[in-house]
Amino acid sequence: MIRRDVQLADGSPGWALISQIEHARISAQLASHCRGRFSAESASLIRDEVLVAIAAHDDGWREWEEAPRLDAKLGRPLSFMELEVGDATAIWSRSIAAAKEIGPLAAWMTSGHFIRLLEHSEHARFEPRAQAWLAELTSRREAWFSEWKSYDPDARDRAVADEALEWLWGFDEASLWFCCRCPTGGEVRSDAKEPYVAGRGTPVEMALSGAGAAVADQPDRGVAHAAPWRFDVAAIEIEADALLVPAQRYGSPRDLLAGGRPETLRWRLATDPALRHV
Repeated sequence: MIRRDVQLADGSPGWALISQIEHARISAQLASHCRGRFSAESASLIRDEVLVAIAAHDDGWREWEEAPRLDAKLGRPLSFMELEVGDATAIWSRSIAAAKEIGPLAAWMTSGHFIRLLEHSEHARFEPRAQAWLAELTSRREAWFSEWKSYDPDARDRAVADEALEWLWGFDEASLWFCCRCPTGGEVRSDAKEPYVAGRGTPVEMALSGAGAAVADQPDRGVAHAAPWRFDVAAIEIEADALLVPAQRYGSPRDLLAGGRPETLRWRLATDPALRHV
């Protein structure tokens, strides 16, 4: 679950709670408009699996988000960055199992994504449970890659699979930027002052920026920019369904969910020539 700090209508602090599944949907929406390796007609079957894998890569969160755990000390909903290793790997394992139902490339991509998250975690990667999870998953990933490659060895090599995984990384980061930081119309956020580079070092690397400006005829829709522009349309309308809750201590997941109201966060992503130097 994404926990975004917001200001409620009465000026009091609150949180916008966004499902990881919703975040993954936005990742796939962005990827579906991306030009590049998978836009060629000859790569259409691979592209389909890549996009479905990106859309489903957080499906393992569904059960957890129906009754989200609370911070034992603060009584606030835990964000996806605050889970204990055992909880995180259980959720990731469910996501990988769901991806395997899509196909071997989806399983290989999704597992690689979570391995990267774990390896970048300073406090979790050396825990025995994490190491055991990594060891068990490594051999399974090689089997999934071999299965996927066997269907068409000439077209399916490691470079293609690696770029598919880089698409997942890059658009996952872009979606998280929208869900966590990008201002909606008129919103001022201190954590969005500088451009954010999503997918750094990958073929889909882009700088994202948003300062709280609103679309002229939609004052609640923030304007965001990306450079370089990697998409096949002039602009992308992005929406994230959220639950707005007061920022306070909650006694139970039921109290948390009952205390919120649905809200939709909205943005328009467009090109920005001023960012071409980033």
